[in-house]
Amino acid sequence: MSTLGTLLRDLVPGPDGIAAHIPEGWMQGRTAFGGITAALALAAARLALPDLPRLRTMQVAYLRPIGADVTLHVSLVRAGRTSSFVRVEACAQDAIGATFLFVFGAARPSRHRHDHAPAPALPAPGDCPAFLPGGAGPNFLGRFNLKLAEGPHLVTGSDTPAFTTWSRLADDSDVPPEIALVCIADSLPPAAMTGFRTLAPISTITWTLDLARIPDRNDWISIRTASLQADEGYSVQDMALHDAGGRLIGSAQQLVALFD
Repeated sequence: MSTLGTLLRDLVPGPDGIAAHIPEGWMQGRTAFGGITAALALAAARLALPDLPRLRTMQVAYLRPIGADVTLHVSLVRAGRTSSFVRVEACAQDAIGATFLFVFGAARPSRHRHDHAPAPALPAPGDCPAFLPGGAGPNFLGRFNLKLAEGPHLVTGSDTPAFTTWSRLADDSDVPPEIALVCIADSLPPAAMTGFRTLAPISTITWTLDLARIPDRNDWISIRTASLQADEGYSVQDMALHDAGGRLIGSAQQLVALFD
């Protein structure tokens, strides 16, 4: 099994970009799972520009399916006194499949410090059922341990398009917490799928992830995801991520195409 740690070790820098291979186990139908592409793009940015400070935010546009062989092109857009903007383009078959904008920022003194987004009270991961009983779902979901902590299951015709999971990589050996976090943050299907009555395709179009902190180590992360609105074949999705101690890790937004 090709773990994320293995894929990171196998990145190959070259004159035309950083080459990566995404095996079948990380695929979602005919395209690579978005979270693995994002994790590899972040790793490529770190490899090309090793002195970057902490990741603060990322914005992604998924343009077309990405196959197994990917070349990651890294460019420094701007380096300021405290923040650096880095663009990574993931190319497959000579076409851009996804474009990433990462913002890295050093800590600076500030009089303002608060945290108004505590985690909801949830049962422990060991007390929660499997998110997808019986190992159903696309290949990449087998790379995660996912527990349903709150809310309905997918494809149940629910009127409540929201749920919360405990999530972590099934094997996080040799994976920096920052890169593991980015991969995990995209691990869940859109909350709108709780209202589906039969399985149907979906596709993430854009994704923004704003980070309050990076965990010190790899551990369970709670992710609450909700569809704020769905109409005309699109869902506006909002997510909140907390660490096992209940501290906010970050918030995310996605626009997802629904083919149902």
